[in-house]
Amino acid sequence: MKKYYLFFILILSSFISEGQNLNYSQFYSSPLNLNPAMTGIGEFGRVGINYRNQWPSFAGGIHYFSSWIDYNLMKSNFSLGLNISNELEEVYKLSTSHLSPSFSYEINLNYKWILRSGAQFSIVDSRLNNDLVFLDQFNSDGTIGSTAENLMVYNNRNYLSLAMGMLAYSEKIWIGGSIYNLNEPNISFTNEKLNLDRLYSFHLGFTIDKLKMSPSLHFKKQSKFKQLDIGTYFNLDPINFGLWYRGVPIDSNNNFNSVISSLGINFKDFIMSYSYDYNFSELSDSGGSHEISIIYNFNFLGKKIPPKNARFLQCPIPNF
Repeated sequence: MKKYYLFFILILSSFISEGQNLNYSQFYSSPLNLNPAMTGIGEFGRVGINYRNQWPSFAGGIHYFSSWIDYNLMKSNFSLGLNISNELEEVYKLSTSHLSPSFSYEINLNYKWILRSGAQFSIVDSRLNNDLVFLDQFNSDGTIGSTAENLMVYNNRNYLSLAMGMLAYSEKIWIGGSIYNLNEPNISFTNEKLNLDRLYSFHLGFTIDKLKMSPSLHFKKQSKFKQLDIGTYFNLDPINFGLWYRGVPIDSNNNFNSVISSLGINFKDFIMSYSYDYNFSELSDSGGSHEISIIYNFNFLGKKIPPKNARFLQCPIPNF
């Protein structure tokens, strides 16, 4: 029992210091969590829901949930969006909620390339329950006693987090980058200062029409933590499926190797996708990760207009 609590104290500590960021395998299906510049890259408006159950074999695991909406204002070149998300760690009920409005602006570099920039402001609320177990509570006989910690301070923490990003794309290529936690907010539940490190994200890809595939990669770095997702989507309309590898092979500290498979289907304006992460690292007994996303495309103005490929250059990023 003692080892069990110590293990999850270490896991919880790592997520408090390095975490506070959603980690979706279907990152293109949660665009406002990936890059603020992706706000409004659809034809008009989109609304989406994402859910991820990570490591369910570890006492319920970690749950990620997002609901988001954005709209492309077209004539003004501005797009607006709103993302509402929550992460819940089951062991000690560490819950972090985000309310994140965003906007983006695009310019036509020429007839073949579009450049978009975006910004996001997140109001974050982190909460812990008071059923925490500290090291000074473990007795030599294996029982759990009282603690000298002041549990009144382990309640909730509110802070503001800023993000910005850029995205450039042509008919078949996209390349983008973003920085989250730009202001490095203090996330400590106590009087001690604990700043959240900046999260750097880089993503690019291209489409191969003849093979009906879209290879791409996503690399992100936060403090000492690095993650690389590399793979491809196969677009067999109305079905799409993907195969990905997650890990940094050249990094000796890489302990999160996994293979990700996904399957999606398009119902006119609906896109539904499911993915599963299979861990083949030291987390192979974690139960992997299950993820579901749903996206709906809508238009306030009706459909009596020319198709979008006749009106503007479409972004080739799949799954939106």
